[in-house]
Amino acid sequence: MILVVDSGSTKADWRLVLADGTHQRYAGRGLNPLHVAPADMLKILRERTPAELQGVPVRRLFFYGAGCGASDATKILSAAFSKIFVEANVEVLPDFLGAARALFGRREGVVAILGTGSACGLYDGDSIVKTSKSLGYILGDDGSATDLGKRLLRAFFYNQLSEGLAQQLHEQGVTREEVLQAVYHGDSPAIYLASLLDFILRNRENEKVIQLVEESFNNFFENHVNAVYSSLYQLGIVGSVGFLFADILQEVAKRHGVDNVEFLQYPIDRLTQYHIFE
Repeated sequence: MILVVDSGSTKADWRLVLADGTHQRYAGRGLNPLHVAPADMLKILRERTPAELQGVPVRRLFFYGAGCGASDATKILSAAFSKIFVEANVEVLPDFLGAARALFGRREGVVAILGTGSACGLYDGDSIVKTSKSLGYILGDDGSATDLGKRLLRAFFYNQLSEGLAQQLHEQGVTREEVLQAVYHGDSPAIYLASLLDFILRNRENEKVIQLVEESFNNFFENHVNAVYSSLYQLGIVGSVGFLFADILQEVAKRHGVDNVEFLQYPIDRLTQYHIFE
């Protein structure tokens, strides 16, 4: 049996491929190993692995996750998986590589992730060979849900929103004290900021919201896509933010000379097929 997992910092999709080729689907909370203390890794992983899967004799396990680059945290996560799935050959890989494989398989292309965070890089059909600079949610992550949340809150507290939008946020209980506590002292500030995506989606026809989204996407192209893109390649965008705002992204892409864009909300199914046929 093969187990394939695609995990962001917020949520994770799991696919178990049985011996007869059928798939079983599971969903749960995401896990970013950079956000978990080493001593807590096994405990947290057990909590976030679907109960129905624990003890299943998996032969190969592929975990694609946010924060799963070359780091000690990735090694600790891999070791924790080996204690839960004791028969499995475990591979813990970056979500970036998973997005590229889901989009392009063995073909070359430029891959972007627009979800809770953001990233962009060039894929040669085997590995990511060039990336734009990643500065994290405080200094970077242009175009992501986190970035959109930051822009919305700045506009709110600097009195740049319409009365109607501001009233909605007041009614939602958004206060300066709550925001500062969540962003500067909370356990998951990036996830808190990204949670404002629901509000942005509900008001996506508002002129100011459209402006904020366009500015965020424009910065993403200026700082990330343009650093790696060539007209020789197709651009593929993975993640809920890219998928849900595909219309605005298409227009921004055209302004930057990018006409050929593919959008994929969830990579898990294509990733599963990739590993079945590899």
